[in-house]
Amino acid sequence: MDIKKIIYRCLILIIVGMLGVLSIILILSRDLPSLEQLENYDPDLVTRIYSADGKVLNELFVQKRVFIELDKIPEHMQYAVVSSEERRFFDHWGLSMRSIARAGMINTLSLSYRQGFSTLTQQLARNLFLEKQKKIERKIKEILMALEIERKYTKVEILELYLNEIFLGQNSYGVTAAAQTYFNKTLDQLAPHEAAFLAALPKAPSKFHPVRKKDRLLERRNYVLREMWQNGYLNEIEYKSELNMPLKSVQNGDFTSFKSTLPPRDYFTDEIRRQLSRNFGEEEFFTSGMTVRATLDPEMQSVAAIALQ
Repeated sequence: MDIKKIIYRCLILIIVGMLGVLSIILILSRDLPSLEQLENYDPDLVTRIYSADGKVLNELFVQKRVFIELDKIPEHMQYAVVSSEERRFFDHWGLSMRSIARAGMINTLSLSYRQGFSTLTQQLARNLFLEKQKKIERKIKEILMALEIERKYTKVEILELYLNEIFLGQNSYGVTAAAQTYFNKTLDQLAPHEAAFLAALPKAPSKFHPVRKKDRLLERRNYVLREMWQNGYLNEIEYKSELNMPLKSVQNGDFTSFKSTLPPRDYFTDEIRRQLSRNFGEEEFFTSGMTVRATLDPEMQSVAAIALQ
């Protein structure tokens, strides 16, 4: 066959393929979720009940999440997540062409889908809007939404949303809740190796369980630490020191759980739950992040219970 005819037919096929892809993108772009959910970001939050002296009596939630502004999240926690999930987050506009090229090469050579190319912004779009979509349709919408998110929001705003939204296992959403769940610590108490522990989880929390998959989690944590060092977020001395730290967690019995430090749940907190669920609705009470100051005095309550007995 004439070489010119072969080239001509190949060009026709490429043009037809490109037109087909553009048509699909145009069709799906009409059905994209609105970004109003980001403009009015209102995630499920923990409701806390405090005693008269300011101590936590109980936490109630559907998704365990405590929202925190980015400037209150330690830098090593931010850098651990960026190093783990996407080291070039601050350099792109929603898509990483280098990651797309690498994924295309790996998947083509293996004749299977082995390598993804989602940026941190794409992950945010998927977590907020697209989890239940079919895979191919979701991936296209994910790309389109990531571009739109990057156009409307700064990197700081995107990273703040991501760090508060991401699921980290054990019904914990966001780094603040996860720090409490795995270490019973606040974010400012975390060492870099603990931040790297949390940053290892978004990929697949169930595959990096701190007890059942401890060796695998340790390997992933050390990978995150190495990335932090290579990206300039840790110096060599810090890196080697943190690398040698043991993998400790509440789940492994190394720390007391936050729940075990709370006073026994009794009729008093149950009555608060009943009254406020009746007043505000159960869903609102369990998801709106209320702060409830009760009249209960723990010491007097103990004395009263003993007197009654």
